[in-house]
Amino acid sequence: MIQSVRVRLALWHTAVVAVLLLALAVGAYTFIAQMTARRLDQYLQETGAAFRIELVAQRYETRTDLEAAVEALTEFEFRDLNLGVVDTSGQVVAMNTAPGESQTTGDEVLQPFDPAPLGRAISRMHITGPEFVTVPDRRGGVRVALLPVEIEFHPYVIVVARPLFPQQKMLDNVRLVLLLVLPLALVLAALGGYLLSRRSLSPVIEMSEHASRIGSSTLHERLPVGDARDEYGQLATVINGLLSRLESAFEQQRRFMADASHELRTPIAILRGEADIALAVAERPPEEYREALAVVRAESRRLSRIVHDLFLLARADTGQQQLQLADFYLDELVADCARTARTLASRRGMTVTSSASCEAAVRGDEDLVRRLILNLLDNALKYGCEGGTVDITLGRDSGGYRVIVRDSGPGIPPAVAAHIFERFYRGDRSRARESTLTNHGNEEESHMVGAGLGLAIARWVAEAHGGSLVLAQSTECGSEFVFSLPDLPES
Repeated sequence: MIQSVRVRLALWHTAVVAVLLLALAVGAYTFIAQMTARRLDQYLQETGAAFRIELVAQRYETRTDLEAAVEALTEFEFRDLNLGVVDTSGQVVAMNTAPGESQTTGDEVLQPFDPAPLGRAISRMHITGPEFVTVPDRRGGVRVALLPVEIEFHPYVIVVARPLFPQQKMLDNVRLVLLLVLPLALVLAALGGYLLSRRSLSPVIEMSEHASRIGSSTLHERLPVGDARDEYGQLATVINGLLSRLESAFEQQRRFMADASHELRTPIAILRGEADIALAVAERPPEEYREALAVVRAESRRLSRIVHDLFLLARADTGQQQLQLADFYLDELVADCARTARTLASRRGMTVTSSASCEAAVRGDEDLVRRLILNLLDNALKYGCEGGTVDITLGRDSGGYRVIVRDSGPGIPPAVAAHIFERFYRGDRSRARESTLTNHGNEEESHMVGAGLGLAIARWVAEAHGGSLVLAQSTECGSEFVFSLPDLPES
């Protein structure tokens, strides 16, 4: 099987051209043959009509029909025609070339025409108008026109005959020309089709060669775009867009791995350091061991939380994290999360308020939605001002429900706001507090701020439920996050 697209295109092009040329040749040959036959019949009929006029005129000047026919034949001398007069019984009255004679007319030899078989056919025919018959012979036949004529009330038939040999010879020459021209045309068509396909596919070959050199370390390279308006330019543009997305994904993956390694390295280093210090001296006071174990516990919890978040995001990226859908009331969940946040807020001199303007029955993964809301509250507590307030409200809009979390912090700078939903991105760490909320609402002490995954997870949870999470506004007086969740689907 032929693998080359260029060769296959050339073969298809040649096959199509061959069919078209063959149809054209057959049509042309048929047209020429029909036109030649039609013109021959017209020529014979016109000659017979002219001879009939001369025959009638000669009858007025002579005494017998035979003399009139002989005189008329002497007036009509054709190098390629046999003329004669036959009565209705098939007997020849007069003929310009007698049977057994040959008449040389230039380059052609007019073969003798035997009217006997035609005469027998005429005796059985009732001719009232021009009739055309073909009489076979050794050279391809003779075309005969029969025209009725009446002389002095005696019916006769004028016979005008012409050999078909010249016509057949001309048609043979036409066939020979077609047989010589068609193969040459097919060879030229095949060559032209191959050159055309090669030229047409050269941009694809160039793109494939360029694409074969692009690897994970050279994703910044792009395919050349000739004319962006044609199909190849559009293909190159689409592939370049794909390469851009791949480059972005690879870069995000590298950054993700680097940030994850950095985040995991710090608690691991602390754990190893505390263990080395505790084991450096054989005997230590129990208080020092308890302090070391407290640090180990805090860092272990932090490490466990980071690993759990990474695992959740990895499953989300691959589509393996399935939502555990169930019906629940969003207003009750918001109130429960607010109560959880108040415990930590009270230790910082902050206030958490909540309100719900309606009863909100929704369908979704309650644990993940709880985690989203706690992440927003945790973020507001970490970056809020000492003694400030955090307000969470639930309301309804045309498309569903809106949960709004406001804080009274210093706001988020525009340069930071563009990246807050990226993984491992953290804003101004000097403004962040050290304690965060766990998924279950307990306090957890840590020596580091969050890993920068909370808002990324929160946005994924919102989008997984068909909703959205955006930073609605951020000023010097605080920030406002809006979580939108659609209504229950109609049953």
